[in-house]
Amino acid sequence: MPTSSRSFSTSLILCSSSFLLGILFVNWTYDHKTLWTPNPTAEVFALAKQHYTLLATEPVIIQHVFHTVVGLGLLGFVIKLYKPSESNKLFDGGSLVLFMAGLIVYLTNVRRGFYSLLDGDWGDVDEDTGINVIAASQVIIAFTLLGVLGLQVGQYYAEVQDDREQAEFEREQRELRERGQQEGDLRTATEGKKDK
Repeated sequence: MPTSSRSFSTSLILCSSSFLLGILFVNWTYDHKTLWTPNPTAEVFALAKQHYTLLATEPVIIQHVFHTVVGLGLLGFVIKLYKPSESNKLFDGGSLVLFMAGLIVYLTNVRRGFYSLLDGDWGDVDEDTGINVIAASQVIIAFTLLGVLGLQVGQYYAEVQDDREQAEFEREQRELRERGQQEGDLRTATEGKKDK
C-alpha cells in the first residue's frame, strides 16, 4: 500500500488539481458560449469580457490563494519524486509534465489575456479572438488537470494491484515451504521407523 508520505503528497496533488478544475468550471459558462455556440453574439462576448475583467481585478488575497494551491500541488510532486520508485517515475513524471503544461498555458495565455483585457491591447488579434484564446486555454488546462487526476488514480490502482499480487505470491511461497517442511517431517519419521 502507499506509504503515508506518498499518500499525503498524492492528496496534495489531487486536492490542488481538483480545486483548479473547480475554478475552471466556474468559467465554463462563459467559455462554452464563446467557443461552442454557433455565431456567438456581441452580448456573449460582452458578458465574457465582464467576467474575465472581474477575475483580472480580483483582490490580491484571492491571487495568493490561487498561487498557494498551485504551490501545494507542486510541493506534492516534489515530495513524491524525492527518491522515486519506478511507478513514481512513470505516473508522477507524466503527471508533473501535465501539471506544468497547464501552468505554462495559464501563464502564457490566460494571464497574458487578462493583462490584454485590462489594457485593451490585444496585439495582432481582435478582442473577440482574444477572449476565445483565454477560453480555449482554459479548456486545455482542464484537460491537463484531468490527465493529472487520471494518472494519479491509475498509479493508486497499479500500486494496490501490485500489493495484492505480492501478497498472493508470498502466500503461495509460504504454503510451498510448509508443504515441503511437512514432507520433510514425514520422510524423517519414515526413515526413523526403517532404522528401528
